[in-house]
Formats: sequence, C-alpha cells, structure tokens
Amino acid sequence: MRKLAAAALVGVLVAVLPATAALAADSKPDIAVTSAADKANYAEGETFTITVTVTNKSSVDAKHVHYTGGDSEGVDGVAYGELSTGFDLAAGATKTVQITGKTNHVAWQSGYGFVAFALAADNGEANDADNITSVRLLVAGAFGDLGGYVFQGESDDAEWTPRTPGVPGVKVVATSADGKTKYAEAVTDAKGLFRFAHLPAGDVLLTFTAPAGWKILAGENGEEDHTLAQVRGDDSDEPRVFVPAKKVAASSPTVSPSATATATATASPSASASASAAPSASSSAGPGLPVTGDNTMLFVGAAAVAVAVGIALVLVARRRRVHLQA
Repeated sequence: MRKLAAAALVGVLVAVLPATAALAADSKPDIAVTSAADKANYAEGETFTITVTVTNKSSVDAKHVHYTGGDSEGVDGVAYGELSTGFDLAAGATKTVQITGKTNHVAWQSGYGFVAFALAADNGEANDADNITSVRLLVAGAFGDLGGYVFQGESDDAEWTPRTPGVPGVKVVATSADGKTKYAEAVTDAKGLFRFAHLPAGDVLLTFTAPAGWKILAGENGEEDHTLAQVRGDDSDEPRVFVPAKKVAASSPTVSPSATATATATASPSASASASAAPSASSSAGPGLPVTGDNTMLFVGAAAVAVAVGIALVLVARRRRVHLQA
C-alpha cells in the first residue's frame, strides 16, 4: 500500500508541476511590438504615419498598455495617440494603432529621421526584449562629402593620430547601405587619405581593397573589408572614417604539380625529338655519323685485310716488272 501511495503522489506531482510552472511563467503579460512607416521616402516637412502592431503573447491579460518612453531625431510633433492614453489587451490578442509626425531639416541633412519607443502594461512585462521598436524615415535630397584614412595598425582597435603612417594604394568603393547602388570609388594617397564628394546623405557602405601585403581590419573583430559610414549634408570635408590595415606576408603564385605535368605533356613532339637528337656539350664540333646499331669492329677488320692484300699485290707486280726487264 505504501508503494502505491508513493506512486500516486509522484503522479500527482508530475501532473501539477508543469501547470504550476506555466502559471509562474505567465504571471505577467508579454507585450511584443512592431512598427512600419507608410512610405519608403519622405520630403523635408512631410507628414508621416507609423502603424504600430501590439501583441500580447502571454496567457495573462495586459492592463493599460501604454508608451513608456523612447527617442527621436529629425521629426517634429510626434503624436502617440492610444499609446499615450493606454488600452487593455487580452491574452493572445493583437491591436494596431497609429502615431504621426513631420520630418524636419535635420532629417534632410542626415538623410533620415527616426522614432523609437517602448511599451509596457500596468501589471508588468514578462520580456523586455520585444516591447521596443523603432522606425527609420528616409528623407532624400541632401548631399555631402566624406573622407577618411586607411592607416597602419596591428588590430581593429588601433587608433589613428596625425603621425600614424598611412597605407597608400587602397581602393575604396562607396555604395548604398545595401551594396546595390555604386556611388563612387577612390584610392588612398601616400598618407592613406581618401575623399568622396557629393555623396547622398544617409548611410553609405565603404568597401576596401588593399594592395598585396596588407589586410584591412574593418568590421567586427577586424575580420571585414567594409564598414558603414554616415554622410551628412552639412558636414565639412574633414576626414571622419578611420580604418586600420595590418602588414602581412604577400602571397606568391605557386605552380601545382598537375600544372607542371600538363605543361610537360603538351610540349610539341618535334621539340622533344630535337632535344633527344641534339649532341652533348662534350661531343666534337664536326658532323656526327649516323648511329645504326651495327658492330663497327667487323668493318675495321675487313678494311685492314683489304689494305694488306692491296700492298701485297703491288709488291708482286713490281717484282715481276723487274724480272722481265732483266
């Protein structure tokens, strides 16, 4: 009986604990918020409307969901509407609200303005990571200059000073932030300085191509060859981008064994034949005899016999002549 009672108690705990954990996890509402602007681009002074989508992801009703604070730039007269007055949001429910405002001259100079804010409920917030949102409002029309240095450094956190040696010959390409539109390109001078004129205001992607023997140390942990920079319509031409580059061993081209074999295999037959037939450096300068493979000693012996026979015949003929004259 004791074993049965213990087993029953374990079963009750197994059934109750998950439910208790779920209740504890949903003791507060979980407000998630996203937002989107009504247009892709705005003019200076134009009215914008931002649609805000609020979702209660928990099983607990959210009481008095409201705007709790945020930041903005390049905009005027932002009206938060229901986000200011607040509203209740049932568990699992979603609600859309709107905020409005106007872009100003700062947005025109920067190429964009933005609105960022956070929401919360009076009965708490289970997850602060997803109740914050921001919207960027692009404002075209302004242009500005952008310059910087590519300088010698051993790490991505190296600091530039006016006496820091530069890296000349680095190609710098300026494109839109998404890399799809190319604006211009430049090459660093002897001091590592590069300059761009008349770039559109806003975020610009700079991509660096270093000469052999150098490695660009841009981006996170210095592992990238590109970085984002902001162009402002009211900026001077003072350099504002500083990218270190580290000296590395220049790689030299190598010939693979397969390439060597291919080169050997593709040599012309005539060239090979000429090479094999050519006399060695220690041979006589005169013309060489053809090599037939026959045993030349037999010819030498036969020639010697023929010479001996010829001499004997001459001597016999001379004796006969003397004898006849006598």
